[in-house]
Amino acid sequence: MAKGLADTINCPYFDIDEIKKAVFREDPDYERNMQQGIPFSSSTRSLVYERVIQDLKQLRTQHDFVVVDEVLHKRELRHMLFDAAEEIFGDFIVIWVRADDDVVMQRLAGGKREGHILNDPVPMYEAFKSEFEDFHRSVIVCSNNGSPEESIDLLKELIRGTSKLAARIPENLEHRVQSMDETS
Repeated sequence: MAKGLADTINCPYFDIDEIKKAVFREDPDYERNMQQGIPFSSSTRSLVYERVIQDLKQLRTQHDFVVVDEVLHKRELRHMLFDAAEEIFGDFIVIWVRADDDVVMQRLAGGKREGHILNDPVPMYEAFKSEFEDFHRSVIVCSNNGSPEESIDLLKELIRGTSKLAARIPENLEHRVQSMDETS
């Protein structure tokens, strides 16, 4: 969904998983965590976010908007990104993309997603779900139970009246989503 939104509003898509691929490999528990679906420590995840923040500062020199794709399951860690986004961009919007558990499990069971960091995402999904901490700020909640096209259309409607992004949603957009990350 995040990639589809970035395409829709014609701005860069920033997939934090790309940074994780590099940083997580440096963690001494990398193999065990990846094989057993154990979330990485807060200190390792903080290193990821420190690199993300540096990259966002670079992107800001050329772009007013960036769509960042991340799970944001832990409050302490997400606030690193929130504080940086506010400092770098002046504001930000959180879009919480949710799907029913059976829908997520069906999508995850569909096989390995091309280029994804996890071979078997189900154990990590279960761990993140059990550790999830509610948001303490306003978020846009978007259902992701339908097709990629339906979800993007719903998301466009939700943000159409929201802040600076509203003007970036074309009225007659023909959008095709190649694939969707169900845990965005």
